[in-house]
Amino acid sequence: MTAGQLRGEPPRTRTARQVDVLAAFVASGGSVPDAAARVGIRPSTAKRHLADLRARSGLTTEQLIYRGRAEGWLVVPSLEPA
Repeated sequence: MTAGQLRGEPPRTRTARQVDVLAAFVASGGSVPDAAARVGIRPSTAKRHLADLRARSGLTTEQLIYRGRAEGWLVVPSLEPA
């Protein structure tokens, strides 16, 4: 157990795949099936990635999107200025 982390508490980190799925979710307008198709996985797997990301961070999906864009770790090419 690391300092500041309780037993059973998930780490507050995110994987590259989770970020990819979140970016695809944003790019597809909030559609899980479309996001799954963009990254080549099943919709149930995309849902699991998003749920794990929410659980790890303690944030809602909307909060994750806002924080990710504000902090620069969530890049959605279709939303970036040309």
